[in-house]
Amino acid sequence: MEKKRKSGAAYLMQLAGKYKLHLFVSALFGIASALCTFLPYVMVYRSILVLLGGEGNALYYGLIATVSILGKFIFSIISGTFSHVGAFNTLYNVRVQISRHIAKINLGFFTDHASGEIKKVIIEDVERIEKFLAHQIPDVTAAICVPIIVFIHLLTINIPMSLSLLVPVILGLIIQGTAMAITGKQMPTYHRLLEKLNTAIMQFINGMPVMKAYNMTAESYRDYASTVDEYNAFWKQCTKSQGYTYGLFVALVESGILFALPLGGMLYFRGTLPKQDYLYFMIMSIVFLSGLLNLLNLAMMFSQIMSGVGRIQDIMELPCTTEGDSTLDRTQPHGVSFENVTFRYDKSDVLKNINLTMPAGSLTAFVGASGAGKTTAAQLIPKFWEVTDGKICIDGKNILDLKNENLMDLVSFVFQETFTLHDSIHENIAIGNKNATRQQVEDAAKAAQIHDFIMSLPNGYQTKLGEDGVKLSGGEKQRICIARAILKDSPIIIFDEATSFADLENEHKIQLALSHLLKGKTTIMIAHRLHTITGADQICVFHEGQLSEKGKHDELLSENGRYADMWKSYTQEVAI
Repeated sequence: MEKKRKSGAAYLMQLAGKYKLHLFVSALFGIASALCTFLPYVMVYRSILVLLGGEGNALYYGLIATVSILGKFIFSIISGTFSHVGAFNTLYNVRVQISRHIAKINLGFFTDHASGEIKKVIIEDVERIEKFLAHQIPDVTAAICVPIIVFIHLLTINIPMSLSLLVPVILGLIIQGTAMAITGKQMPTYHRLLEKLNTAIMQFINGMPVMKAYNMTAESYRDYASTVDEYNAFWKQCTKSQGYTYGLFVALVESGILFALPLGGMLYFRGTLPKQDYLYFMIMSIVFLSGLLNLLNLAMMFSQIMSGVGRIQDIMELPCTTEGDSTLDRTQPHGVSFENVTFRYDKSDVLKNINLTMPAGSLTAFVGASGAGKTTAAQLIPKFWEVTDGKICIDGKNILDLKNENLMDLVSFVFQETFTLHDSIHENIAIGNKNATRQQVEDAAKAAQIHDFIMSLPNGYQTKLGEDGVKLSGGEKQRICIARAILKDSPIIIFDEATSFADLENEHKIQLALSHLLKGKTTIMIAHRLHTITGADQICVFHEGQLSEKGKHDELLSENGRYADMWKSYTQEVAI
């Protein structure tokens, strides 16, 4: 039986963990604060009765009102303190839990989801939870408790007048329900557009140097502007669809006294409602109805919070990568094999019945048109995704039976989309081996043909990369990544060849770097420039998710198949 998904509120409390107690205590003090908000009005009413000739001590009632006002501030401070402690610790726990979980899920998740989308969940959605728990727990408590306390109190004075106050409440709930239904339908679109906007902003800023270099600033701005316009158009539509319900609700709440006013006048003239009670009801009806407006605002915010909690829940419910207990020696060469491998993504077969053996120490090139499946096949080896059918083995051992840490030790990959940390160059290379000495890092950089460039920088290996430091070219970044892989010294290398290089010198340096990286390794190269793989031990031609041809360069040319056609087109294009 499929496990029932928890509601957003229940899951939020699960995320709060042991800090639920802080939130509960905050709510209790919020109730105490609400009582203190209500008491001064009662004391003013009692004082009016005394001044009109009734029994009692107006000074005593005034003292209670003063103490209640002070108590309201004290209880509000205590409630806010507990809610903030609970909220900040919950925020910390949620981010730690998300970070730990995404470290265990398939790497393919990060290729399928834009960085702006993930950033929005970890930063913005979690931040909204903190704001809600820290600030809205006391407010929600007061917004709910004050009307209830006031209504119960008014029932003890006059039942018909009290019931008249429920008319705007019932109408308000109907209107609020309509608004919530509209908001609920719009929230998925809102978050999708916000994620798209985040990604567009990051791409626009990060890509600005390249855009300027190739005089594509206007085109880049158009893409960014169209995303902003789409987001703006959505908000205009939201304002139109929700504006009338919100305006009607506000008008109803602020004029809600009109329901009690005529009834009170009628009861007064009949002699069943004393004038002091009539006046008191007019005052308290304002107190009673004002809480409804706060509730609407809080309810709309709650809808956004729960939508964010739902996205956090989506990530936390992603299955972890399958992991076994077996290990292989990372210091020994290992072969890789595909045995009847089929991989299905979004209900369509991306790879179908792939059978392939790559002996230890061999160089295998994957070629094919864009979307043929060559990159996906390579990414299945380090478990970017798990195969749908069949199995991938390293020296006969199913990769699903290996410990994930061991598999990551066995495989290094260098892709076109290189990644560098906002840290020193030394730390960026040392990712490959955190225990590496400075000399080992420099030796890896020399082998990757990047040492001389690093030493030309003012701070050498301590030069910072990223927004506040040096920005590298694509070729320089790839050589940094090759240096990482050299330092890691894994027996299996997956290399996604760049489709092009900015200059011949850069290409030459990368080829020299690769000669060091790939020496004695089992290498899978995703090839785009066919002249670099003519010496490969085997070339695998992918077509529409299937392995259509396999063999050495000369063998495939003699077959006059797809590879021969690709080679002919390639040589004509580059004029070799």
